[in-house]
Amino acid sequence: MRKNKEPSKYKTGARKGRVINGYHQIGDVSVDSGQIAIADPCNMGEEPDTIVSTNFGDGLFPIYEHWENNERLALVIPLSTEIHNELQDHLKNMITEPKVKEAHKGE
Repeated sequence: MRKNKEPSKYKTGARKGRVINGYHQIGDVSVDSGQIAIADPCNMGEEPDTIVSTNFGDGLFPIYEHWENNERLALVIPLSTEIHNELQDHLKNMITEPKVKEAHKGE
């Protein structure tokens, strides 16, 4: 049973439970090239239909389904996640800190 489903009220299985409204993580996509490709599985040997550059580069990006009224509206892949923002800030600090230390050496 899906984690994002309300349980069925019927024991016979005649009606299935409804999907809870909102965003539900269904998996992750691992990125090594800084790009995510979206393609029809029938055409996997050919060029992908769409290629999207990530904001950060490599990493693991979550995939969410957006549900409203028991209907899937969208698949969402956030390109700016909390961990990517923290890593980006850390890298910025690593780059700027040595320059600040070198500037104070002459004092």
